[in-house]
Amino acid sequence: MNNIREKLLNETIVVFKKQSTLSGDFTKFVSDIGEIGNYHQMVHNPVTEERIEPTKEFVHPDKWPNRETYPVQRVTGKIINGERTGIFGTGILDWHANLNAPNRDDGVALQGIKDCEGTSTTWLNLAKTYDEMPQELLDRCKDVYCEYEYSPEVWAGGLPESQLSYMRKNKTTYKMWLLQENAAGKKGIYFYTNNKCKIITDDNKLYDDLYDFTFQKKYMYTHYYEIGDIVLSDQLISLHKRDQNDPSILSKRILHRITFKLSNYGKPSFIEEKNQI
Repeated sequence: MNNIREKLLNETIVVFKKQSTLSGDFTKFVSDIGEIGNYHQMVHNPVTEERIEPTKEFVHPDKWPNRETYPVQRVTGKIINGERTGIFGTGILDWHANLNAPNRDDGVALQGIKDCEGTSTTWLNLAKTYDEMPQELLDRCKDVYCEYEYSPEVWAGGLPESQLSYMRKNKTTYKMWLLQENAAGKKGIYFYTNNKCKIITDDNKLYDDLYDFTFQKKYMYTHYYEIGDIVLSDQLISLHKRDQNDPSILSKRILHRITFKLSNYGKPSFIEEKNQI
């Protein structure tokens, strides 16, 4: 286990300030932490901003001709020649996690690239929530799971219909225990309320009590981007949301996004075997 991966598993959210913005450098940095999952969504040349065909398998940046032109997945509303050049470029991006099914990539890296200064993303650290949860509430959560339905129309309201239709192709229903533990033994909560969450328990007050305790500001970290900043997060035990949804901001701001395996690193069924009902 490399030092950065170990730190991320133990800290849940890790920030690296003002790193190289070469797309090949960013991808190599993340690939050293875990196996990259969204290479098939890296469909833009970051220099020309033109769309390119995705590779059929992950190509390590060391084998790419030019670190500047390594393909990327962008989070932006920028439009070139009438074509959207990124994801989540419109509407509201509310609390969500990349882990929308037990075997999905459970690590996410975001890097500020252009016109991102002063904009922010907020993370909810559900490991800190677990650490401070009263024993009475913790006991009520034991052996309790939730049923979820992948619902991007809830947490990403206002998406273009083309992106929403693409995301709906991956529509899943799944079950996850409330109480979780990642590969380093760090304990936390998986409580993804915006994925049409139904808590399975006879305790009629548990959902409301857990929600009120969980979504406190003291468990949130807001990162204000500078160009080059990289934020890593463990998506098994954290959520995140965009703080600025103004179209005039989204049409210019560019982040690069990579998803990767963390607790399910090297064993895609890890989370499913350990935590799915």
